Amino acid sequence: MPTLLNIGVGMLLTLASLSAFASTPRAMEWSGVPLSITLTPEQETILHLGADVRVATPAHLAPSLRVTSLAGRVYLTASEPFDAARLQVMRLSDGMRLLLDVSAKAGATTPPQIDIVLPGTATEQNLSAGEENISERDAHLAHLRMAPEALLVRYAMQSLYSPSHALEPLPGVVRSPMGLPEDIQANAFSKWRVRAKPIAAWQLGEQVVTAVSLINQAERREALDPRLVTLGGQCLLSRCAVSFSHPELGAADSATKQATAFIVTKGPLADNLLPSAH
Repeated sequence: MPTLLNIGVGMLLTLASLSAFASTPRAMEWSGVPLSITLTPEQETILHLGADVRVATPAHLAPSLRVTSLAGRVYLTASEPFDAARLQVMRLSDGMRLLLDVSAKAGATTPPQIDIVLPGTATEQNLSAGEENISERDAHLAHLRMAPEALLVRYAMQSLYSPSHALEPLPGVVRSPMGLPEDIQANAFSKWRVRAKPIAAWQLGEQVVTAVSLINQAERREALDPRLVTLGGQCLLSRCAVSFSHPELGAADSATKQATAFIVTKGPLADNLLPSAH
């Protein structure tokens, strides 16, 4: 006959087992503390942030986690279990950043949609019942109040990484000729041992965003810092925007050795490059 002690121990073990796969909350608020999200492998989870964001994902997660950002939502899908890793999320309208500690565990219970409340969105959260339903047109106009640089980077990222049906239209944007050499490492990325191949460019007004594929040639992992990108032309007078699809490059022999740089310049990038040192 089981004793009360054995029964108690069994209950504790059961509770401990359940807590290991506790459900991720359906709503969270960013207050400076990293938000913990446990994904269920092969199940898509949608994060609603209420503002357009860009997500920087550690390079080593590329084989295990698919991340897409679109219209104020972040879509996360884990292909396999993995330990907690930190994602950096930046709100494009003002540069505010938040941190997500994301992991994936078999058997985890994850809600398909999670609301994340950001600072500065309290007004939107507390609208009266008659104002709650913002039309798609109003939302689109709000997006267009973003800085042209942010709009261009978002459009370029969607053009390269999102399916065509998910690409948000951006009035006035056109493909732009690049007129660049096959490798601009010596001109703009001399701080890293990489191959830097321009792949596409888009223009909105005077602003041009150029996407550059970076492939690590070094045997070690390389952190990517926008401040280390060297540019000339108008960028010597006013800072040009640089961002990366991932915060780091994996070693040359790894599956995560590639990332994409997005450089926003006034006029073509070709007019804003420093001469090659070679």
